[in-house]
Amino acid sequence: MKQLALALALGILMVSGARAADPDPAKENSQKEGFAHVVIFKMKKDTPTSAVSGAIADCHKMLAKIPAVRRVRVGRPAEKGTPELARKDYDFALLILVDDEDGLKAYLEHPIHLSYVEKHGKHFDMSELKVFDFADQKK
Repeated sequence: MKQLALALALGILMVSGARAADPDPAKENSQKEGFAHVVIFKMKKDTPTSAVSGAIADCHKMLAKIPAVRRVRVGRPAEKGTPELARKDYDFALLILVDDEDGLKAYLEHPIHLSYVEKHGKHFDMSELKVFDFADQKK
């Protein structure tokens, strides 16, 4: 339960940061970005260290090209995160923003996403993979 709360807090902070970093109100209004897909990755023990950098780079290069994706945020644990609460026992986290559930479905089924998983999935410790999907509840 604590892990879920922390992951949701991470997602909310990343969404807030993504909005603050994009001052273009026209873009803000044209994109709902109402659905977040958060994935926390832990790599297999025998994975080369370069695999994390490659997986992160490909999130931007590959996943951002999927039409349903509105924003991509990805990175290693923050050096200076929330004191005493921020977890660092993962290799990298990914936040994908889409408009809604249909956007998530389109993202998950898109050939580029499937290609990303095929290319990098061999390094992911699937027993440690955490996925959190939530809708922004402004209403």
